[in-house]
Amino acid sequence: MTLDFFVSNYNIDDFDIKKIYIKNNKLYLKAIYNVYLELIANGYRPEMNMDIEKTFVFECNHEDKVFKSKNIEVVENKDNKLVIKINNELLSLFGNVEII
Repeated sequence: MTLDFFVSNYNIDDFDIKKIYIKNNKLYLKAIYNVYLELIANGYRPEMNMDIEKTFVFECNHEDKVFKSKNIEVVENKDNKLVIKINNELLSLFGNVEII
């Protein structure tokens, strides 16, 4: 998915972040977040409200590092580039976002 789609459809503030690290110029953000699904089946409308755990992978140009802090602040989002702040360190993310 694109960064713009990620920013418009996911709220990092709602994530329960488990781990953040950079490896091979990719930032890995492992998080648990809530999803709500409305299903339709033969006139019956079941609902599902559950937590899922996913890892979002962003492209970046930074050295390998494991972050101890799990607080992320989105500083800027424009021109298909996302700037975030972790421990007063600014990181530029770009390209597409993978979910694993």
